[in-house]
Amino acid sequence: MKVEGQQIRPVMEPYPKLQNILEASLRQAALDGSMLLGHELSLKEAEGAIGTKQDYAAGMENASFVVGVKSQEEYDGTFYMVFSLRDAIVLGSLLLGVPLARVSEKKKLAIIDSDDVDAFSEFTNQVIGSFNPVFKANLAGKIHLKLLDPKKFIPGSDAITPDMPLPDGDYFICRSQLEMPEQELDRIDILVPAPLASLIDPPEDAEAVPAEATSAAEEEEPVEARPACPATEERTVLILEENSADREFFQEALSTTEIKTIAADPGADLSGFFPEPPLNAVILGVNEADDHEFSICVKIRTMSAGESVPVIMCAREWTRTGVLKALKYGAKEIIMKPCTPDELRGKLLKLLEAA
Repeated sequence: MKVEGQQIRPVMEPYPKLQNILEASLRQAALDGSMLLGHELSLKEAEGAIGTKQDYAAGMENASFVVGVKSQEEYDGTFYMVFSLRDAIVLGSLLLGVPLARVSEKKKLAIIDSDDVDAFSEFTNQVIGSFNPVFKANLAGKIHLKLLDPKKFIPGSDAITPDMPLPDGDYFICRSQLEMPEQELDRIDILVPAPLASLIDPPEDAEAVPAEATSAAEEEEPVEARPACPATEERTVLILEENSADREFFQEALSTTEIKTIAADPGADLSGFFPEPPLNAVILGVNEADDHEFSICVKIRTMSAGESVPVIMCAREWTRTGVLKALKYGAKEIIMKPCTPDELRGKLLKLLEAA
């Protein structure tokens, strides 16, 4: 699914809030999808681009499924997820329990039947189930996503029309490479129409100050006096860990950042941490992931009074049921102990950026 049209340009932060929401949604969808398929599914860091429908369609080389997602309530519009046909075959077949050898054969021959399409549709339904809570948490609960039926588009066979493979217009395009052991997967593209992207992530008001005045003010203003981005030292992370060695490890791993940490035993009275000091995330470390530990996630969610405080849950053993329960009760990320400092910092910082 090659998309390198001349007018599709990689950009740093065209819609930074929207990109963070989409990246967090994709990570959650990969985690949930791994449990659903019984195979590890991951995504590389997403890249943002801007372009028109014509340029995007002109760059499509492979047969694809275009899946519309209706955004309702205050953020009204429709955005689109694009999967290659071969990826749809793999994802649908794995969900149906097809043996890997047969999956590879079907993918090579591009064999897809109605059962595969139904299974792929079920997978995309799970993706939107993962997207919805992330979108709602970041957009004040004023949005609800509804999945539309997938449409197959074959370049060179199907005509490009004002509505195919998606409606004409300008788009913010968020791309992320799908990865799975023993499978060569393509990329998922998410295309958000510019009007909907601007509604979700409005651009700053550039008309309030003339461009010349803005430029002059920037030249005269000392660097030290310029407003800084939110400082990481303002972020506070609560570490709940029953094992003192693991607790020390978490604290040491974060000591290289400017994040403030507070450490306590999971059995401690947590009421003192809410609402002061304001918590930006919780690392919950346990030996075994069972119902007692899951209840702590529920307690954190209740005490945070509706605020979205992301929880990273760390345990030495995970079962598929355990992961699903952790996600159900409020965990945003899952880590297997022992982990590396880089893994912990990476997942935590991405959650903080998406919050």
